[in-house]
Amino acid sequence: MTDYTKPERPYIDCHNHIGRTLDRAPKVGQSTTMCLARYAETNIYSAISAPPAVGTSLARGTLDVRDQNEVIVRAGRDFPGVFPVALALMEPRFGDVAVEELEWALSSLGMHGLVGHPPIAEWCIPFVEAAAARGGLINLHLHNELMLRIAQICPGATYIVHGSRWAVENLCHLENCWFEVVQYPEWGKGEWDFDWMASKVGSDRIIFGADMPYYDYRYLQQKIERAPISDDLKDKIAFRNAQALIKRYVPNWTMPDAPPKAPRTYPPEELWKKNPANPERMAAFG
Repeated sequence: MTDYTKPERPYIDCHNHIGRTLDRAPKVGQSTTMCLARYAETNIYSAISAPPAVGTSLARGTLDVRDQNEVIVRAGRDFPGVFPVALALMEPRFGDVAVEELEWALSSLGMHGLVGHPPIAEWCIPFVEAAAARGGLINLHLHNELMLRIAQICPGATYIVHGSRWAVENLCHLENCWFEVVQYPEWGKGEWDFDWMASKVGSDRIIFGADMPYYDYRYLQQKIERAPISDDLKDKIAFRNAQALIKRYVPNWTMPDAPPKAPRTYPPEELWKKNPANPERMAAFG
């Protein structure tokens, strides 16, 4: 990305995946080390993190799910300021056993909630119930009628939802929904109207999401930095709102004074390797 300017304001990423996605072409992924190196270059101080979709072959069943969750827990243990909140993977193909595995991750690993990946249907509700019973933070990558129903029937959880026009218009009245901006408001298109979002959901529930390792989120940072909105709203979207959300789950956490230092130096063409079919999509498999 030739015109990228590192923002001066801090950012907190509410939508980070550490691990490798094996069912995409090209395959994508990032290790904790690569994630830290990216954050160092883009002024991201902290993140809410979770495993990616289908990050292993799942040949060992829920043991593979456990391994993916433990990657996120280790990142939080080793870099607690950077990775304070860990969301556990929802893996539906193992049925009731998978729900038990989620409960184990929430109770024994101390994870803070749940992440799910499309396609998602009503089978997700037992997983959501398990996280909601513990007051968890949930990101289902969902913004439709099912998301509305879930947020109403399981009000004990807090939900991160993609801030599409539908979500903003139909979920704005639910105080347990926070609205993330991730690359585009609609699937691969559109422009964010941050003032309009704030007029609908309030300025305190809009949060920035990088959605790595899938997107080159530097594009979105530039959109925020150049948007014709107040610096106060930019600060809220970039980091202030996410600070408040994280402290709900880790009250003693304090945002670091600076972004992390890169543990190693990557060539730019490796760190920001592009999908040739879509330059805003990533192809790095770190």
